[in-house]
Amino acid sequence: MTTKYNKTQLTPQHEFERHIYHRDQFAHYLRWTHVLKNAKVGQTILDFGCGTGEMLELFYRNKYRPARYLGLDIRKQTIDQNNEKFKKLDFAEFRQADLCAELDLGETFDIITCFEVLEHIGHENADPFLDNIAYHCNDDTIVYLSTPNYDPNVGAAKNHIIDGEIGEWDHAELEAKLSEYFVIEKKYGTFASIKDYKPLLNDWQKKMFEELREYYDTNMLSVIMAPFFPDVARNTLWVLRAKPFDEAEE
Repeated sequence: MTTKYNKTQLTPQHEFERHIYHRDQFAHYLRWTHVLKNAKVGQTILDFGCGTGEMLELFYRNKYRPARYLGLDIRKQTIDQNNEKFKKLDFAEFRQADLCAELDLGETFDIITCFEVLEHIGHENADPFLDNIAYHCNDDTIVYLSTPNYDPNVGAAKNHIIDGEIGEWDHAELEAKLSEYFVIEKKYGTFASIKDYKPLLNDWQKKMFEELREYYDTNMLSVIMAPFFPDVARNTLWVLRAKPFDEAEE
């Protein structure tokens, strides 16, 4: 089987010149801060598809020092740039790796993050990809994985289509796939279209939404309300723990 990926990356910096952040950019920041607020001093972190190292940058700029941080990405140039940029951080390391090929790092990690990667690898690579994440979990590992929810009425982003195949996953389809490898502890919408979640608001959520709408624009409203509605969100953050080995084999 020939492994094909889409190696593009969207970072918040790409939108800064407009001085109006899109909901995607807010979602990036809030995913990182969700990990930061739940991390404990002295933990080890594996950043699965680390890109240009924004997760690590968030940690050290906010004075969080993990015992070890390892970032993996398939792009050699990106890895080389990261190792140069962060060379003064003795707890940090970046390695080039094909995340869908057999991977054994010889260690497990307390936290594994995988943000906005799954939609770039193609559905046929999901099993080895998720197996690699689960392989580096121990009984206490928490996995944070985010990816878009495919909506046929909206369509997939162009950089999430590989050789004509849509790399995004339908929410229910992905939940079933993740359940093969992990126990799903929690899921949060990271951003959602107002038209999708507004009909689902209960009375107190409607009041909150109307109060917030007086001040915030639609980008912020998409992000603030999304955690309540992960099943209809445009992007979901999954909080996972690996299944015991014998359960995962069934």
